[in-house]
Amino acid sequence: MPRPKVERRRQPRIEEKIPLKIKDESFDAISVTKNISCSGVFCQVEGYFPLLSKVKIVLLLPSEERSKAHPIHVEGVVVRSEPAKDCPGTDCRNIAIFFNKIKKQDQNKISSYINSILAKRMVIIN
Repeated sequence: MPRPKVERRRQPRIEEKIPLKIKDESFDAISVTKNISCSGVFCQVEGYFPLLSKVKIVLLLPSEERSKAHPIHVEGVVVRSEPAKDCPGTDCRNIAIFFNKIKKQDQNKISSYINSILAKRMVIIN
């Protein structure tokens, strides 16, 4: 009998499209997140970031005022990289990045953003 899948994530994760720029020693990519948590992002990029690549990321986190964004600067490590099946590009990959250096105040901004999105999505059934 198959074992039930256990959620290993410690942080809530939401599916949201947030613009970001990813840079390593030799390559830059601009993308949008597929999902985000306080500990990392999952996105699709044109190009190849090898596993365990150290990257710098700038996230443009939306603010309450839709016309503004909070730039969040973090450092991370590519922990997953796989060919993207739903991308027209030839070198399109889905990558997961774990944040290994993030300021507490930036982590709190991401957490507040995620919590506000989750609160908006809650549906109360009588």
